[in-house]
Amino acid sequence: MPKSAIAWKPRRKLTESPKSAAKDFLAAGRELMAADMPVEAAELLAKAKDSEGLNLLKTAAIEEGNFFIYQLVTKLQQSALNRDEIKALADKAASLGLEAYENSARNILNENP
Repeated sequence: MPKSAIAWKPRRKLTESPKSAAKDFLAAGRELMAADMPVEAAELLAKAKDSEGLNLLKTAAIEEGNFFIYQLVTKLQQSALNRDEIKALADKAASLGLEAYENSARNILNENP
């Protein structure tokens, strides 16, 4: 990957090029993880089929109480939401005062007892 994936133009070229390989998506995704750009990283890590990277993002989302990132990664992994993870996320969001994320997580828990 010749240019940094942090800027949008190289990322766009990467995602639109038919010549892009999994290793390119992996390198860009890991660079974006290091730059604390989890949404962008998740999409590229999914294209690279990097389950380890996606799991790292999911773990960070739980630890940060970030329901949006948790739900995005779970969707990209095509896996079911995990009640224990959602409860931990809701509790963390509550402790950080992230009311919207806490409410979203608790709504999922209440809808699926």
